[in-house]
Formats: sequence, C-alpha cells, structure tokens
Amino acid sequence: MQLINLRDLPENRPPAAVCLGTFDGVHLGHQALLTATAEAARRQGLAACAYTFDVPPAAVLGHAPAQVLTPIAEKAALMGAYGVDTVVYSHFDAAVAAHEAEWFFEELLLGRLNARHIVIGFHYHFGRFARGDAELMRGFCAAKNIGLTVVPPVCLSDGTLVSSSAIRDALTRGDRQTAETMLNRPLSQREEVLLGGRYNE
Repeated sequence: MQLINLRDLPENRPPAAVCLGTFDGVHLGHQALLTATAEAARRQGLAACAYTFDVPPAAVLGHAPAQVLTPIAEKAALMGAYGVDTVVYSHFDAAVAAHEAEWFFEELLLGRLNARHIVIGFHYHFGRFARGDAELMRGFCAAKNIGLTVVPPVCLSDGTLVSSSAIRDALTRGDRQTAETMLNRPLSQREEVLLGGRYNE
C-alpha cells in the first residue's frame, strides 16, 4: 500500500476506483467504503485508491474539535488492510475549501486521480461551502459515464450511527466498549490518551 501526497502524484495514473472520505479512525463505516472500493476495482479491473486529507476538514473550518483520532500514516496503514492500493492525501486548508464542486470532480477526481468509479458515504459533501452531496455526485457521474457507489449508513445493533464524532464522544465519556465496537479494533495509543477526555491538543 502506497501513501502519497497529491502534489507528488505522478501523471498518467491508471484508471481507478476512488473512495472519498476523511477516514479519521477508519471505523466500521469507513471499512464499508474501503471494502466497496476494493470490490469495485476488482470487478472492473481498476486500481483501488482512496483520497483523503491529513486533518479532518471540520477541524480546519471550526465545526468540530481539532482532535485527530488517526494521524495520516497510521490512517493509511489501517486503510490498506481493506484492499486499497494507494492512499492519496492533501493538506486541507482555506485554499482547498474554496474549490467548487465542479473543480473537485473534473480536475481532481477525473483529471489527477483518473477515477472511473467513485465510492462515497451517504452523507459525503464536497466542494466550496460543502455544496456537493451524493445527489450532485450522482449527476456528475452520470454525465461522464463514471460508476458510483453510495454506501448507506452503518449503525450499531442499537441503531447508533457509527461516525468519527461518535467515537470521540465515547472516548470523552470514557466508554471504551462503544469506541472499540465502532472502530472494530482495540484503541490505538493516541486513542487511549483521548479516553476519558485526557487529550488537550
């Protein structure tokens, strides 16, 4: 599995199934996205790729605490276990946030990543002001004959939606069991520090 910054990505990438998301924690929901990407790549003879950011966009935009569950190298290692060949990442900042949804699709996904199939979660947003959503992506993909998989919500047996913010909340409450169930693995060293709200970055 290769981890590469977008700015260092070689030209003429092979056609790829590309999974999109923040992937902080690489939890059960993320695992469903990655598995769907690997399956789509295998069916269509494509490379299996994920595109993400080194920090959660919400942390930069001020919509969430700047608590990162998994730094980029650790995140990529976890993602590789679910079948992606390459994890491409960018640093998320105001300049990236300013790109319109059309630019994100045309220039980044089709141009730089050579996407031929795209995998997103049901609540994925992209582009300036988070204008892009699953329905807009569906329209973009249909216009360019690009495959699209929209992965539905992944919930625990009690109906709780699995999400990175829910994991952070569980860690803050000291609820190891819920956090580890959502992560589908034992806590990492960093997550252990977050347990019980002991993290002050």
